[in-house]
Amino acid sequence: MRTMTFEDVVAMRQRSQPLAGGIAPTTCSGFFKRGENATRARSKNFDHRLSLESILREPATLKAAGADLTSGVVSLATGRPSPEYYPLADISFGFSKSQRCQSKKVAATERPSQVGQHFPSCVSPDSLPVALSYGYSQGSEVNIRFLTEHMELVHDPPYANWEVCMTAGNTSAIEHALRMFCSRGEYVLTEEYTYSGFLEAIKPLGVRCASIEMDGEGMSADHLEAVLSTWDSRKEGAPKPFLLYTIPTGQNPTGVTQSTQRRRDIYAVAERHDLVIIEDDPYCYLHYPPQTKVANTCTDLSSEEQYLHNLPASYLSMDISGRVLRLDSASKILAPGLRCGWMTANSDLIKKILSHHDVGIVSPSGLTQLMMESLLEDTWGHEGFACWLLNLRNQYLQRCQILLTACEPHLPKEICSWQSPEAGMFLWIKIDWRNHPFAYSCGGTEALEEIFNAIEHSIFSTALSKGSLICKGSAFHGSTRAPVHMFIRLTFATASPKELVVAIERLGDAVREEFCI
Repeated sequence: MRTMTFEDVVAMRQRSQPLAGGIAPTTCSGFFKRGENATRARSKNFDHRLSLESILREPATLKAAGADLTSGVVSLATGRPSPEYYPLADISFGFSKSQRCQSKKVAATERPSQVGQHFPSCVSPDSLPVALSYGYSQGSEVNIRFLTEHMELVHDPPYANWEVCMTAGNTSAIEHALRMFCSRGEYVLTEEYTYSGFLEAIKPLGVRCASIEMDGEGMSADHLEAVLSTWDSRKEGAPKPFLLYTIPTGQNPTGVTQSTQRRRDIYAVAERHDLVIIEDDPYCYLHYPPQTKVANTCTDLSSEEQYLHNLPASYLSMDISGRVLRLDSASKILAPGLRCGWMTANSDLIKKILSHHDVGIVSPSGLTQLMMESLLEDTWGHEGFACWLLNLRNQYLQRCQILLTACEPHLPKEICSWQSPEAGMFLWIKIDWRNHPFAYSCGGTEALEEIFNAIEHSIFSTALSKGSLICKGSAFHGSTRAPVHMFIRLTFATASPKELVVAIERLGDAVREEFCI
């Protein structure tokens, strides 16, 4: 049970060692955790799960030597340009305030606090040259400190040696993780329908999906157990898969959220079969518990803390072995153009990720990190960040409700069916394609897959011609077997409330035209 509070963070800050400062200082989460964390057991070792590529990765030689650059030492080593030749002389940011947020940092400014109202955040003259230089591959110490504290507030991983490192967003982090664990010809366990970017990432790596059935709570733990227990390596031409990729909250594309018990059941399967879990959870903060009341304000700090504590229990929060590699993203809660996220895993796995960073992204964008520092650390603080997330959740919940309300009268129930999403940005609509006039136009079943694809594309095209852009469900289907059921995915994240209603009206017209209703 998560019991850490904002006041605990303040106390931790007072006890933690001061920041080193300077250019690209070495840092780690261990500098900023609660003292009692050190008394917990360490994670298991998962070196036996690493790919050959990952086993061969070592820290960059010149970066390792840079640790010797202490005060008074003149560097003639690294080819780091002198800051006097950077073309940017200064920079400033303007940030939105969390609506009626009571964060002490924000309240002290005594400025209006409506969402959308901006105020400047000053960047110290020393910070810009640091941001423009080569950075430490794990991230800046200011950001690592804040994110480590945040992960303890929200997840409190139950083993000692967990680490946070910044990434260039979840899609990049997924590709890094796949290369760390997978070899060509192997399988990875996934939901039956999953993030299209993941499917596109595994294809050139020569990795295939072992798709797990889904129900109203997402991935089926029973089917996962059955697949692993009956895996025939000779028949499948590959060893039993050990890497599990899941989007547990507001799953993309289905919008389904795994219950706490379902997550425990899946984690138990992972323990029995020694799986590694990639927990891709960019929608966790957009969780819509039943009968959520949409509030326009955060009236007290307890509501912010309660919101964080009521988020779905993550796999990371129940990970006693260090087998979970959790991915969080700024894309859905701040802005996707930042290309920024963070990964939390055991320290051995993070070291391998950092070795990949050294010859890949090198480090997350310095300007993005500077903006994150100015926003999270200097402007909002943990209380302000939580209030922003709570308000954001409420805004998306309103859009979700508008979309669902519009679907009721405009989408024909004899063709379309759906369940309300519990989190995220998507509505997953099942289409009864067998009622389409084309369904049996070719006779027999030999061309059924072609007919399925033709109907799906026809619905997509007709909707587009009427001015409504949707996603085909087949784009998210990872199995090598042809899909049996037809779906479309809608998002309520982008269009305005008025546009959502108009788009659903157009989609309803398209469906009726396609099915001759």
